[in-house]
Amino acid sequence: MNSNPLKLIYDNYNELSQMMVKEIELATAHPGLTGSYREEMWVKFFRDIIPQKFSFVHGAMIIDSKGGISNEVDIAVIDEQYTPYIFQYHTLKLIPIEAVSMVIECKSTDLPSKQLKAWADKIDNLDAKNTGIARMATGYATGVTNATQTKSRPIKVLVSIKNSVQDSTITNMTNDLGQHFDFIIQEQTDKDSSESRFEVQVKNEDKTLGWWGRRLNQHVTDEQENPDLEIVLNPGKQLLTDDQLKSLEDGGVNLMLPQQSITNTLENLKIPQNPLLTLNLQLNQLLMLVNNPMLFPHFAYAKAFKDMLKKQGTEFSASESK
Repeated sequence: MNSNPLKLIYDNYNELSQMMVKEIELATAHPGLTGSYREEMWVKFFRDIIPQKFSFVHGAMIIDSKGGISNEVDIAVIDEQYTPYIFQYHTLKLIPIEAVSMVIECKSTDLPSKQLKAWADKIDNLDAKNTGIARMATGYATGVTNATQTKSRPIKVLVSIKNSVQDSTITNMTNDLGQHFDFIIQEQTDKDSSESRFEVQVKNEDKTLGWWGRRLNQHVTDEQENPDLEIVLNPGKQLLTDDQLKSLEDGGVNLMLPQQSITNTLENLKIPQNPLLTLNLQLNQLLMLVNNPMLFPHFAYAKAFKDMLKKQGTEFSASESK
């Protein structure tokens, strides 16, 4: 046995990819198991690679304080300890957008592009509020004063068991859906060995972590992208040089990272010929940019409920209306 632990980890992720494909093929042979089994398999996989503080919710819908609502989400990933809010109507689970860190859509062999784009757009159109109030180590804080997290949108993941033999098929799907999903995971069969495994595609793999942070924490779109935005938020910023980054890795430099422009990309985390190990590193890096969901805006939701009651003509006292 090879004693190099890195080699063992590398091999384990490639073996895991092949094993997952075989499990799904077995489930597909029994149609009654396919849907639930597929989701459970992905929950188990993501459970093993992301921090334990995250919880997984099946079959939920995501809402905002303006009454916006998403389509059903196969798997929602939330920090339940930090934001323990899942509103329910009987068995229907409704999760505020501020609490959601990641959403996962699971598909089988059918990949309806138009419907998938609409599914993703409904989540993007939800309006997260930054009016939460909480005690921090340095005192009481409100999200309004946090310039690095003015909005919030979850990391969007599409997983599919649609088998592809041609690299061009996955590339075409990435080009079509890559702006709507941050990660696309699809089964692919090697033409030479006939072995199947999952491939991971990230259309914006070459974008900087600053670019990703603006999209996840400030909901900036390509149309809204402002090259001076980072300078406004971090006056006097300086770029991290390769030597500084190396020194960081070696533990030799203590930099105030929020005041820096980090130029690393997800592409720098790509491990050759090992897509699931790459996914582990890339996904956890983005989750560290989000770190926690937004401070929960209790007042925004309380106001939304009161406004709804007013529209219905419900009467209540002056003190209750505040």
